[in-house]
Amino acid sequence: MIEVKFLTMLREIVGMGTIEIERKETIPLLIEYLCKKYGKKFSEAIVDEKGSLKEHVRIMLNGKEVKNLDARINEGDTVLIFVPIAGG
Repeated sequence: MIEVKFLTMLREIVGMGTIEIERKETIPLLIEYLCKKYGKKFSEAIVDEKGSLKEHVRIMLNGKEVKNLDARINEGDTVLIFVPIAGG
């Protein structure tokens, strides 16, 4: 199992801050799974019309920001996904 945490608007869309799921091999496979599970509103929040991760979405794996989306996810890992809030 892996732990997936959501912050900001994604927490509201999912309806909870943390879920546990079976391990996915890579970040793109995890994102694909989450988009199918949480539907259109979740998908529109994190991926563009081509299916690529939107540039403002942040993903952290075990406390470190993911720069390489092909990063492997291992059993017991924690993934944090959020959209930073900009203020003015």
